[in-house]
Amino acid sequence: MLNVWVTSHAVGSLDRHPVEPGDYTFAYRSAIEAGEDVSLTMPWSLESYPFTNGLHPVFQMNLPEGRLRESLELSFRKRVKSFDSLMLLEVVGRSQIGRLRFANDPGVIDQVPLQSVAELVAYDGSEDLLSDLLDRFASVSGVSGVQPKVLIRDQMSSGLYSSPKSVEGHLQRSHPYRQGVGGKFISASGCQ
Repeated sequence: MLNVWVTSHAVGSLDRHPVEPGDYTFAYRSAIEAGEDVSLTMPWSLESYPFTNGLHPVFQMNLPEGRLRESLELSFRKRVKSFDSLMLLEVVGRSQIGRLRFANDPGVIDQVPLQSVAELVAYDGSEDLLSDLLDRFASVSGVSGVQPKVLIRDQMSSGLYSSPKSVEGHLQRSHPYRQGVGGKFISASGCQ
């Protein structure tokens, strides 16, 4: 079971279906604040929301994709035999872009390591920067999309809830708005 948070309030829980493998169920708490529904298509209800063949779409869109997902699955499947989408959401769900968070311990929400984005942009080494960033930040990068990327909290930003920066690896050397970094190109762009 995994608690689902909207902003700073736990609103329900997501769990595997007790009988059907690969199916999931979301249930709201007995009462939530107005406007804290997880989705317009899933308004608050005392009835649970079952979904077959994977997570509900509103939760699927919070899963990483591409190289980030592969990196996480390879790392965790070595330790957990039945590693599935719910477990992946538990790993990355504490640090998301958007209003939903996924964690059983409220103390871990948005608690992620800091990194100077300015240092990354100025970096001129030859090591594989994207691989290093994946090793360091994959488990706190709740971002979807197949373009290789990780979320980084800029240590120069002020405030507890500063916006994460997305650092994307690019193999296209001709893009005029990107700065070369170690044989790859990165861009640091603010994400909301």
